[in-house]
Amino acid sequence: MASFCAACSRRLLSVRPPARLAPVSRPRPFSLLATSRRVDTPLRALPPTSYRSATTSSIGSSSSAAPHLPPIPTRPNIKVTAPSLAAIKEEGYLDDDVKLLPPEEAFLNISPEAVQQLVRITSREPLDVLQRNKLALRVGVESGGCHGYQYLMDITEERGVDDYVMQPEGVHCIPIVVDLTSLGLLKGATLHHATELIGSSFRLQDNPQAKEGGACGCGVSWEAK
Repeated sequence: MASFCAACSRRLLSVRPPARLAPVSRPRPFSLLATSRRVDTPLRALPPTSYRSATTSSIGSSSSAAPHLPPIPTRPNIKVTAPSLAAIKEEGYLDDDVKLLPPEEAFLNISPEAVQQLVRITSREPLDVLQRNKLALRVGVESGGCHGYQYLMDITEERGVDDYVMQPEGVHCIPIVVDLTSLGLLKGATLHHATELIGSSFRLQDNPQAKEGGACGCGVSWEAK
């Protein structure tokens, strides 16, 4: 049992209880997206874009599942669509000597849990939003943090001319988009969705482009090889 000094004890005894308890407000449901600060400065130079929700490292959700979600394969098949190199050069946002990644390197591993969460997000979006075929989970990298880089994830309708589009096949869900510069620092990493007691979130793990032991204690900032 905690002990108090005489002065603290007298103060505690002098506090009168409230006449009645204040009404307890009904808790709001968890959002699909765990919002934090807005990120407006990506690693590459882009024209101004508007984001629905920005986060520095992950996008979380409640653990409750939407009804009638289809089973997800153990190894989901992901269709990767590369950007047009000619369109990138015409746009002029990257250097003239820019090159696309080799096809065998231009991918992210996407866990079944991540695909399941994409299906869940898609099932809760308005039909008119989905019909525009622009909504996607953007995964990227930005400069920042104590180790040089940090992950960026965002649900957005904005697309860049240098975006790789990764679409899980056999399920109805929004795709993942990754810009060329970010994919060079993420290729081969795994996009996962983890559920824990404190909540759930998307996260990038097992990134072969990250230096081993080169991450900060919070796991947000990391160092490239």
